[in-house]
Order: sequence, then structure tokens, then C-alpha cells
Amino acid sequence: MNKTFLEYVAEDIISKYGTDLSRIAVVFPNKRAALFLNEHLARLAGQPVWSPAYITISDLFRQHTDLKPADPIKLICDIHKSFTKCTGIDETLDHFYGWGQLLLADFDDIDKNMADADSIFCNLKDIHELDDISYLDDEQKEMLKRFFANFSDDIESELKKRFLSLWSHFGDIYHDYNRRLTEQGIGYEGAIYRKVASGQTLHLKYDKYLFVGFNLLQKVERVLFSRLMKEDKAKFYWDFDEYYMPSPSQHLTTSPSPLPSGGALVSSAPRTSAPTNLTTSPSHHLSGGALVSSAPTNLNLSDFPNELDNTDPDIYANMRRPKRIRFISSPTENAQARFAGNWLLENHRYRAGRKTAIVMCDESILLPIMHSLPPEADKVNITSGFPLAMTPVASLVMLLFDLYTLGLRKKGTTLNPHYLKKLMAHPYAHHLQEVHLKGVHLSQVHQEEQVHQPNSPSHHLTTSPILHHIATLIKQVGIATKPDGDPLTQESVFRMFTILNRLAALADSGDLLVDNTTLRRLVSQLVGAASIPFHGEPVVGVQIMGVLETRNIDFDNVLLLSCNEGNMPKGVNDSSFIPYSIRKAHGLTTIDNKVAIYSYYFHRLLQRAGDITIAYNNSTDNGHTGEMSRFMLQLLVESGQKIDHYSLTAKNQPSPLMPKAIEKDETALSKLEEMSRLSPSAINTYIRCKLAFYYQYIAHIKEPDSDPETIDNRMFGNIFHRAAYLIYKDITDHSPVIEKAHIQAYLSNRKLLASVVDRAFEEEECKTNNGLQIINREVIIQYITKLLKIDQQLCPFSILAMEEEAKVYTQLSFTTPPSHHLTTSPSHHHITIGGIIDRLDAVTDKQTGKRRIRVVDYKTGNKPSSAIKSIEEVFDPKNIASKHSNYFLQAILYSLIVSRSKEWNAANDAVSPALLFIKQAPANDYDPTLLIDKHPISDVTVYEEEFLTKLKETVADMYSPDAAFTPTDDRKKCELCPYRMLCGL
Repeated sequence: MNKTFLEYVAEDIISKYGTDLSRIAVVFPNKRAALFLNEHLARLAGQPVWSPAYITISDLFRQHTDLKPADPIKLICDIHKSFTKCTGIDETLDHFYGWGQLLLADFDDIDKNMADADSIFCNLKDIHELDDISYLDDEQKEMLKRFFANFSDDIESELKKRFLSLWSHFGDIYHDYNRRLTEQGIGYEGAIYRKVASGQTLHLKYDKYLFVGFNLLQKVERVLFSRLMKEDKAKFYWDFDEYYMPSPSQHLTTSPSPLPSGGALVSSAPRTSAPTNLTTSPSHHLSGGALVSSAPTNLNLSDFPNELDNTDPDIYANMRRPKRIRFISSPTENAQARFAGNWLLENHRYRAGRKTAIVMCDESILLPIMHSLPPEADKVNITSGFPLAMTPVASLVMLLFDLYTLGLRKKGTTLNPHYLKKLMAHPYAHHLQEVHLKGVHLSQVHQEEQVHQPNSPSHHLTTSPILHHIATLIKQVGIATKPDGDPLTQESVFRMFTILNRLAALADSGDLLVDNTTLRRLVSQLVGAASIPFHGEPVVGVQIMGVLETRNIDFDNVLLLSCNEGNMPKGVNDSSFIPYSIRKAHGLTTIDNKVAIYSYYFHRLLQRAGDITIAYNNSTDNGHTGEMSRFMLQLLVESGQKIDHYSLTAKNQPSPLMPKAIEKDETALSKLEEMSRLSPSAINTYIRCKLAFYYQYIAHIKEPDSDPETIDNRMFGNIFHRAAYLIYKDITDHSPVIEKAHIQAYLSNRKLLASVVDRAFEEEECKTNNGLQIINREVIIQYITKLLKIDQQLCPFSILAMEEEAKVYTQLSFTTPPSHHLTTSPSHHHITIGGIIDRLDAVTDKQTGKRRIRVVDYKTGNKPSSAIKSIEEVFDPKNIASKHSNYFLQAILYSLIVSRSKEWNAANDAVSPALLFIKQAPANDYDPTLLIDKHPISDVTVYEEEFLTKLKETVADMYSPDAAFTPTDDRKKCELCPYRMLCGL
């Protein structure tokens, strides 16, 4: 590589200003380039140098105003106050927060481009209000007319009325908001910039301001540059390449490129029509040239002359020089990260030190890159910083928020074990004393939470107690871990403590009035944006950085990772309250400008590099499109460079692990003997998979707790069962016989029905405070309504027992054969078998007119796809999925126990099993009685002998010393098994 851009700048500065640069300020877009320029100045001078001041453009603006940059959350809180004042809409900050971020971004853009907010936000409902727009050119006028034609009276709609009503207040919000901030001595970045650019005088600290490596200039910057130029205090150094700049012969030709690209950011020369030779000329639409060429609202070289020679090919004609370019497709992001280590070793690139760069278009792959660095690359500079979100303290804070908000039980007096277990499993949990988790803070947090219930007249939630308490816990962690001396832990704890204190201060002042859900989202957002800087020598070693850190810095060897569409250009969207046409007409930033700036970054990074490798993810899962960046396609078409294509593939193919059987030993047999009761669920588990039975009932490995904030099938069924129990408990407490009028009282009163379901949610400790839970609540209400309508057709009938009241057990005797290695004679066993019935009722049989007892099992899932034809099929594991044979086993077993029970069936009535599939039950004449080969089981004793024979065979096999705990042969059953990881699946 020839000299870098900053080396040319350093040479020019030394030649023009000598070695006393104390009265000079060098202004960069960001701080990173200053370190490299300072090193070049010291080396080129060959003697002691009075270094210039290095400042960013933000620093320059802030030095000339008394307004202080405000906290981003504080800005949203204040814009919410202005919004409610000007519109009269009492929108909560929780709902407004996303709008506020969007509105603030629009205000910031308006000020940075010094646009007239009143003109932009005026009520243009009538197209004739466009009369006074003489300041716009014909194209801009036509663009506005096309947009506002949609709001003519003949095509009015409610949506348009609401949009225009809101639009008409934006100007008032803008002015009130800026007044509010100014009174506090604070401002957002755009307002600060605009105040400086509009000020009458500037008190300049330095004799010369050298602006180095700028590209897209907003109007406030152009105004400031022009003022400094008039005072002969500003000089400019532009970084570009003729590859994406118009040639001199094009300066007098026709219209500019329709789409922006890199050159629109540097030059004002118009573009010509598309070149005929695509292999040697830039693209008409997307190239760096279109980015740097023609936008009249952007800066141009004639207004701000370049201090370097624009015609010097060593500086500005590097993109077309021979380069080694490789495109590499990868199936995953991690594969790219692992490839980075090999890339550094290849051709000993790591030895080039700071002339070698690994650039991440997606900075989330920083950690795998760090773990993939070879030991030979012992000097590395990481500019991105370590993400705070990936530290243990970040996960601890999120767990604490969950515990103190979602994990409260019994009016805040106790904690949900699910959340407490998750917290106590955290590596920092042992630093938190239990008293800190169950102190007065819990009740205080709960009281504040109760204020924010939907039915409460107040919508304001004080968040400071929970913030202060969690901050205290984090401080305790910091104190406890200090003796370990781990700098990453200490720095991450400090950063997190700072964030929590910052939010607590806003809450204490009354600015931050949000509920717990929004508060958690804010903390997550702030943590996601925070990073912990790495300390080291920034200009030594391989450079690992994000795209924005590469500005003004050149490299010989470049590895660009995750260069997918969506990452490059990054996050390009036009989310705004101001439509594209109006933004374009008033000179605001558009999506075209955003694409343009990233095109410039891309091409500028590559222009002086000789060895370029660009990797992208070609997979189409997990939200990936598998599409390379548009800029890569552009290089293929127009660069004229030879580009090689490669793919990353894994050399070793993983061999799937096969689950192994576990032989019964004395320990396993003793565990079986210790089982005093055997439930139908345990028997079904054994039939489904003997190995799963071992894990659950012998090894006592508990299934992972389900998230209480999500309703899985089990929780859904529990809530339904509880609601049904509460309704019939209420009825049977007043009448032993259920009549149609009793059920109609619930069917005709939806509020009463809903209150029962809400109580069931509460008793199952499942909150209905999110959209999915609300949907589940409505579905359960519908299911309960359907159940009541089905039962109403049975009236009158009586309920004998439900749930805990309906416990049925019996003794089962069986014999196991002698073992080949443990016992020499058969063993006789006696075990209690049974469980809890959902509902035991007595109805009048329509066929016989006699009383019949039903063992009813509620099912909220789907009916079986095919029918059970025999008792033998009930014990066949192949029928569990398709025929729900496990449901049959449980219902028939309970029915047999009830039929022989003196407690429940003293009159020796017929007993029948019933599976009530609520979801697919027809509205009329529905009979849930089980069928065997299409024959209803009106009396279960008909199948008693055959069923008990098969049951004893199954249980005997369970206790047999020679029968190993073998895995199922059906791998589909393993997909949802909680123990699949233990089997290596």
C-alpha cells in the first residue's frame, strides 16, 4: 500500500504549519483517527512537536454554547410532557416512549438541516395551502403536491383525519419542547448544533481549524464551515477516490444520478448517464460515485477547497489498482469468526500489525472473534469495546427485575420459586444475602405496582424503589468481588451501577413515570448500547473494529465480516413521522442519504487496501436473508477487479449420539420399592419411554420449570381446570343437583364468567398483563362457555367430587419373574395405584334411564386422529401420539377404581370413562364417553379383566430386574422430551 490518507494529511500540515501546532485544532468526525494522525506527525517531524488539539465535530459545537447535552431518557420524558400539553391527549409515557424516540429523531434532523419546523408541520389538509412555497424548486413542489393530493376532501378517511390532527400539533410540540429544554439549560444534539450555527458570534479558541475526512455534511455543519472560512480559520482535507467520483469531462454534462451513492457526499459535479463499460466504470445507481457526486444540498469541493491535490493519483486513484479480492460465503456467523483466526495466520497477516484490520458489520460477533484469535496475534487493538450486555452483571440485573416485578406472589409477601431459582443459579447470587431479597422493598415495590393496575384511576408508577434497591444489590456485588481483582467484573459492575443510578435520579425527580415492563425495556436498551472499553496501545497490533471506527484510517489487509444486506448498509429504514416526500422537499435526511453514507464507508475502506476478504452469511434461517450486501454485488459488476469466490464448510461431520439403555441395579430396584404410589402418569411415561421414566422417577431429575409469563399447554389446562372447578364449586355449595338455571346464570353474565377465569389465573400465579396472556384468557373464557353449554344439556345432574376431593386409589398385586443376576425366585409386590380425577359426576343414562357415574377428564388439546380398537392398543406405545392411548389408560383405570369403591359407588352403579375434548366438542348432543372399537364404554367392568391383565404385565416389567430402562425407538417422541439433552439428542 502507498501512504495512508492520514500520512498525506500529516505531511501537508508539517509543510504548511511547521512543528508548532499549538494554535491549531484538527477536527475529525470521530476520535479514533486522531491517534493515528498524531503518531504520523511525531514520526514525520523528526523532532519535538507542539501537538495540535484534536476534537470531534460534536466537541466543536458544544464548546460554543451554554446548553448541555441532555440524558436521552430525560429528553423523551420532556417531549412526552410537551406532547400531552399541546395535544390534550393523556397518553402514558409507557405507550408514548416509542413515539417519543421517533419524534425526537425528526426534531433532531430538522435542526441539523436548519429547516423551518412551521413550514414542515403546517396543516396542509387543503392543497391550496401550498401557494406560498416560492423557496422550493419545481421538482420539490411537484413532490409535495403528489403527497398531499392524498389528503383532498373527496378521499377523506378516519385514519387521515387522525394523522392530520396529530400533524397539526407537531409544530406546537416542537416549539414548546425546545422552550422547555432551554429553560433547563439542556438540549438535544440538533438543537445545540442549530443554536451555534445561528449564533451571531463565535469565540474561537484556535487560529486554524483543520477539518479532516468529513463526508456527509448537514446544513449546520456547512453553515459553521462557511463562517470559519470567511474568517480564514478553516481548511479542509477530503478523502475520496476517483473511482466513485465524476470525471472532469462529466462536469459540464447532463443530469445527476437518480440514486445517491458515495460521491454525493464530497463533490457537487453532476453525473452523466450510465456508463457503457460496466467492467471499468462505476454504476450509475449505487456506486461510490453516485454517493459522492451530485446532491446540491451536500458539501462540494468548490465551496470547501481541498488542501491536498485532487489530481494526485497516489492519493485519489487507488480503487482501480490491482487488488486481491475474495468473497466468502459462510453458513453461520460463528464460522466467519473462526475463519478470522485462520485468515490472520494466512500469509502471516498478523505480522503487519495495525495495517491489518478485521471489520465487523455486525458487532455481535466480537466475542467469538476474540476466542478465535491465534496465540501468534499477541498484539490486538479492539476499538468496539466489550458489550456490557454480555457480562454476568447484566444478566443478574435482568433476573432481579424479573424477580421484583413478575416474581411477586401473595400481594408481594413472597417470591415466585421459578424466578428465585433462576436468580440463585446466577454466579453472583452467593454475594446477595437472603435478607436483601425479602426485605421491606418487596412490599413497597408491590404497592407501587398495584397503583398501575388497568382498573386503577392513576396511571403513574413510581419506579425509584426498585431502581434504588437493585442498585444497592449491584453495589454489594461490586464490593464482594473487589478482592478477586478482575478488572472486567469491576468495570461492568461500575457501568451497571451508573446506569441504575441515572434512571433512579430521573425517577426521583418525577420525570420517569413508567410501569415495570417499560422500565425493564429501558434498562435493557441502555445496557445493550453500553460497552466496556479495552485498554491498550491503540496504534499497535491488529485492529478489530466496527465500520464507523474505520473512518479516515487505511489498511493493507482487510477482512470484512457479516457483510450481508441489512448489515451493510446498516439498519437503513425510513421510520419517521415526516413522510419521504416532505423530507425530500425540505432538504431533510432521507433513506437515500443513509444508504449513501454506508456506500462511502464501504468503498473508502477498500480503496487503498491491497488484500481484501469479504465474508457474508448465506444461510436463510434465524432471520437471515442469506443475501450478500448490495455493495458486494456492485463490486462484482463494475470494479473490473478479479474476484474469487469461496465457501466455508465444516470438515468434520458430527455423528449423532444414540441414547443408551440403563440396566437395573440394586439402587434402581430399591428406588422402585420405595415408591409407595404409582400414578397413571408414571405408567404412561414408562410405556412411552422407559429411559424417561428412569430419569424422572428413579433418578428424580426434575423437568425444567416453564416460564410463568408464558402459558404452555400444561398451564393452559391448569387454568381451565381451575376455572371449571370454581364454577361448579360455587354451584354445588348452594345446591346438590345442578339445574339449567344454575348454569344459565353464568352463561348470561360474561363479567361473572370472566371474573372466575381471572381468579383462576391469579390462583395459578399467571398474570394477564401481556398480549398473549390476554388472548389465552379470552380462549379459556370461550372454552368454559362451551363446557357449560355441553353440561347444560345433561341437566339435572350431580357432581360427586372434583380435583383434590376426588382422590381414588386401590391396591395392585403383581409378580415379577426371577432375575438372572439378582434374585433366584419370583417376587411378589403390592403397590398403591391411582390419582386425582378432574370430575366425578352422576348423570341419567339416556339409553337405560338409570343412574350412571362418569369419570370425566377435561382435555383442552386435540382429539385423537384415529380410534382405539382394543384394550391391547391402550398399552401400545405407538398409539400415544395418534390415538391418545395414554388418556384412555388413565380414564379407564380411574373408572375401574371408582366402580369397586364403596365410598364413591355404594349403589354399584355403572361407571364409564369420559374424555371431554373442549376444543373440538360439537355444540349439541355431545357424549364424551370413551369408545372401544366405536362402542361406548357404558360400564367399564366389561373390560376389567383384560385391562388389569395388561396393567399388571406393564408394572411387572417395570419392576423386573432383567428389564432395562431402554429408550424409545420413536425419535419423534424425543423432540419434546425434557430429557433429550441427557440422551445426547
